[in-house]
Amino acid sequence: MKKLILVALFLTAIACQKKEQTEKTAAVTDEHSYSKPELAVAKHLDLDIKVDFDTQTISGKASWTIDNISKGNEIIFDENTLNITKVTLGDDEKETKFELGKDTEFHGKPLHITIEPNTTKVNIYYSTTKDAVALQWLKPEQTADKKKPFVFSQGESVWSRTWIPCQDSPGIRFTYNAKVTVPKDLLAVMSAVNPQKKNDTGVYTFKQDKAIPSYLMAIAVGDIEFQAIDNRTGVYAEPSVLKSAAYEFAELGKMVNACRKIIWTLQMGTL
Repeated sequence: MKKLILVALFLTAIACQKKEQTEKTAAVTDEHSYSKPELAVAKHLDLDIKVDFDTQTISGKASWTIDNISKGNEIIFDENTLNITKVTLGDDEKETKFELGKDTEFHGKPLHITIEPNTTKVNIYYSTTKDAVALQWLKPEQTADKKKPFVFSQGESVWSRTWIPCQDSPGIRFTYNAKVTVPKDLLAVMSAVNPQKKNDTGVYTFKQDKAIPSYLMAIAVGDIEFQAIDNRTGVYAEPSVLKSAAYEFAELGKMVNACRKIIWTLQMGTL
């Protein structure tokens, strides 16, 4: 009898704890994002963009696979200083209505997009502007080799929305594929599986199959090369500083191995 009572008390305590955790999770709202993921949330991004150094802009299409949880008629994305030209739905690209809300300092504007209850894909056509805080455009003379231009992004904390229309909240995770077109004499890299050499087309494709928050979306384009440190790690840098960069990160492989051992130990300890 005592055992049954103890078991009942234990299960009741777990149920109360789970209920409390659920209520806390449901009550959390990211005040730095206009998105309402509890209604409709982005799950995967297919990005097709072109990097133009003459105009210092990135333009193209962000195709978001979404989960319309509420089966409602709207999804909200974050944008800041972007030029949104068109929004379509699905693979058949049915044009839909969109509206930009009130601008707020640092946070930009909410991008309200009309969808249907069964919508699973939203295609946003856009271009960045000179006011994109996340993008740092360097002229050749500002680089180490002083020969070719360079651009890199810094999305943290709420600046990814200045170069990609997204649900810009760390609580929203998504996978992505990307096609990036750049000048043929430059190399593009992203926060994904990367090429290690330039090609003849200037078109590079990327895949990130681990769900990440928007602030980890990253891109860099320039006259850069790759040097391996071990079979898992390596560095990208301009040719003149590549060897020194590799030397600086010579212990990186050992650090990754040490982290893997720590994570494995923690996982085994929780089983």
